[in-house]
Amino acid sequence: MKNVLIVLLQSLQFLLVIMVAYLFKKIRIFKATDGIVLQKIILNLTLPATIVVGFNAVTVEPILFIMISLGLVSNLGLVLIGGYVWRKKDAPNQSLMMFSQAGYNIGNFTIPFVQGFFPAAIPYIGSFDMGNALMIFGGTPMVVDKMTQQRRSNNHLFRTFLNLFRSPSFTTYIIMFSLALVGIVLPENVLSIFRLFSSGNAFLAMFMVGLYLDIRIDANALKKVLVLLFTRYALGIGLALVFYFFLPLPDIVRMSLVLLALAPIGTVATINIIAYESERSLASFLASASIMVSLVLMTLALVFIL
Repeated sequence: MKNVLIVLLQSLQFLLVIMVAYLFKKIRIFKATDGIVLQKIILNLTLPATIVVGFNAVTVEPILFIMISLGLVSNLGLVLIGGYVWRKKDAPNQSLMMFSQAGYNIGNFTIPFVQGFFPAAIPYIGSFDMGNALMIFGGTPMVVDKMTQQRRSNNHLFRTFLNLFRSPSFTTYIIMFSLALVGIVLPENVLSIFRLFSSGNAFLAMFMVGLYLDIRIDANALKKVLVLLFTRYALGIGLALVFYFFLPLPDIVRMSLVLLALAPIGTVATINIIAYESERSLASFLASASIMVSLVLMTLALVFIL
């Protein structure tokens, strides 16, 4: 019961930060564009620091490689299902469905969400994110191009890896994973510096979400978004049930996979939605709605699991 109360309180705190940021934007203390500055701080400083703290002293086990594989396979499966669901639509709409199903917002939402509850889950979530990154930075656009018979991504293997290593979080994953492989552990006096920066990650991430929150959309686009979200979370809940009840993995790993299956649409996926001819307002509302739905579902999942 105590753990459930902690989860509910933490989720309410996250919601409060999001709403305060949204209110500050509405009364013009901040602008939506200020979120760009916060995003740069998170991606280049607080998130890498959180990954360092979470991965330090981790023992590299086969389960971490399993998580990387699950990140790849789940993304691939969902993008293919998305393409099949709207196979009779025109290319922009089929692309919209595919990008809205695959790709998880892990760095800016899932890791901040869990670091207050279960910091021990970060290595497993981070390993999953490595597979997730391989898809969202290259694999998913290539699959979308193939299924919709478009040539928009111009992605190939070298470009995909170049994009990956331009991501500070992915580079930090690789560095910490490599240190763990050879058994190098950062000393406490060094780690304390990273803890200082990582302590602000969750607050900054949720504040950024509030600044980016967009609830303006016309009726026709709203109907389309509802279909996209229903499809994503129906598949996500099904995937979460498979992960939790059918995979012979430790409890903390299965719990991590449940939260990942319910995570919101990834930032890169939202960018791709716009690049493939969907309206910016629709993409912004879809991303905002996805974050709010995920916050509720991930909280409920933890309440039932604990």
